[in-house]
Amino acid sequence: MTTLIADGGSTKTDWALLKDAELLIRFTTQGMNPGLMPDETIVSLLKTEVLPILHDTFKKSQIINEFFALADNLDHVVFYGAGCRSEQEERMSRLLMAELGSRNVFVASDLLGAAHALCGEEEGIVCILGTGSGSALYDGKCFVQSTPSLGYVLGDEGSGAVLGRRLLSDVLKSQLPSHLCRAFIDTYKVDAASVIQHVYREATPNRYLAGFTRFLAAHREESSIQALLIDEFRRFFLRNVCTYGCSDLSVNFVGSIAFVFEQELREAASSLGLIVGKILRSPLDALITGK
Repeated sequence: MTTLIADGGSTKTDWALLKDAELLIRFTTQGMNPGLMPDETIVSLLKTEVLPILHDTFKKSQIINEFFALADNLDHVVFYGAGCRSEQEERMSRLLMAELGSRNVFVASDLLGAAHALCGEEEGIVCILGTGSGSALYDGKCFVQSTPSLGYVLGDEGSGAVLGRRLLSDVLKSQLPSHLCRAFIDTYKVDAASVIQHVYREATPNRYLAGFTRFLAAHREESSIQALLIDEFRRFFLRNVCTYGCSDLSVNFVGSIAFVFEQELREAASSLGLIVGKILRSPLDALITGK
């Protein structure tokens, strides 16, 4: 039995192909977010980035000999993805079925994938901090309460997109020390006009904004950067976690932002009397092994 598992984010999607529970290949493609992308974009990514890798892997593993037989040999597809809210699950399932051929497709939110990876069958608070952010209270089987993420304009506190947005605004409005503003401009060669073009007129502005978190990581020892990070993570906890009223439960995370800025995240949580539990860069390892 062959199973394809995906952890889809707005910036990237991590995939794992298994044959009888044995890992054949892991690979990464561009992000697939049905909440932000039209059908044509998702189909193009599946055709150009996913199918060729599956085909080559099946051939090397001598599972199939011809490309047209791929659909007959992919038994299950499990896709946990950003933007896969209930109203998008059917649409994403239809696209995956059409392009990958499997009749057994399961689509759910990236938050549910995080819950399965972080908590298994245990109760806990589950969070994502990557390009976007999200949180939910999990009882070991399903979510009993959640806070809407609302995207990087209205919400997504603590996410890469919002951290990048704050950093970019602080630089362009000269709110950071002058040596940091100069370093940022020298590194990225941006000005107000180019930023407005990217943010307001081009596709995937959330990815564009999240890309600036590399600067935060490189200058995280600066007191002003520390203050920005801790303040934004406090905002995440206050607006997305404290509302559950479960300070006795550990708060668990997946996502590159949580992983890279673990120290600042734990400091922000501690200041609010919260306990941070597991932090995984990606949930895929746990989803592959089921542990």
